[in-house]
Amino acid sequence: MSDNTNGAADNTVGEQLAAWIDDVPARVMRLNTWYTPEEFEPDMSADSLALLEDAIVFTYRPEGTPDSEDFLQGAMAYLGEALMTVGGGRWAWSTTGRPVVLSDPALGLAPVDPLELIIAAQERAEPGAFTEAADRLRAAVAVHREREPGWKPAKEPTPGLDPAAAAAPHPWLAGWLSERLDGFPAWAAGTGVAAEEWDFSPGSLETLGRLTVERFGTKEAYRAAEDTPFVQGALWYVGEVAVRHCHGAWTYREAAARIPREEVAKNIYLERPFVNQPTVRDGVGEVPFYALLAAVGDKDPAVLLERLARYRDTDPDDGPVVYRGEEA
Repeated sequence: MSDNTNGAADNTVGEQLAAWIDDVPARVMRLNTWYTPEEFEPDMSADSLALLEDAIVFTYRPEGTPDSEDFLQGAMAYLGEALMTVGGGRWAWSTTGRPVVLSDPALGLAPVDPLELIIAAQERAEPGAFTEAADRLRAAVAVHREREPGWKPAKEPTPGLDPAAAAAPHPWLAGWLSERLDGFPAWAAGTGVAAEEWDFSPGSLETLGRLTVERFGTKEAYRAAEDTPFVQGALWYVGEVAVRHCHGAWTYREAAARIPREEVAKNIYLERPFVNQPTVRDGVGEVPFYALLAAVGDKDPAVLLERLARYRDTDPDDGPVVYRGEEA
């Protein structure tokens, strides 16, 4: 299968490829939220590939519905990204009109078609198609490293998924952040807690957790107060602690108009501000609204600090690939 992304005569291919890459993070997010088992972690690991293969083989049904197409494309996106965390490379567009993975050119490998791997997994009697594909890449990388010690395959970063500088905030998010920052002194004064306690330290989250649990006895009461100044200020404070201590960055994703509102409500990362770790490989994300909801539901102020501990502090030098633009 050839890479058909070159040449000015094929602008449509370039547009299709760009649209695919732009939607990869959202596809992976929907895959994780709606189509994979609870134990699935989108960390690009061998375990995640095995769980994804099980989901594809045992729960995916090619019915031609929007959900089945979304599941399939999410699996293609995740599988391609997971393979690139092993062998580097980039997305390309095939002559058959679908996305393929081109591994680091130094490996000299043919393009990998995620859809073909998915079909192969469905047709096999034994599981392991996805992990075997990753193992083949890993073996090719090991061979090259024997010839060139210290070498790592290079990956073209996928915006919104790979470690990268934080993007400019969404216009709604920019306004929300500005409003929260300007209103913080009044919010802090209104809590009845000494101003010096609101120092954005991890420990201050227990104070915020206590206040929130005391103010809202039930999840329903907390949800009903989501748009009040106290809750909005609390959301911002929870996120800011992660931004300042855990390589975090504020993010906001607006739902596409075509997505039904009931489906938007199922995706916790849509249309609420959240914090992710764009500069950390396998970084996590947290939606402050749900962190506070968990504290109220558990009646446990310590929940906020426990959830802060989930963020990762990964050394980028320990990763299996480097990202183009970052090579030495």
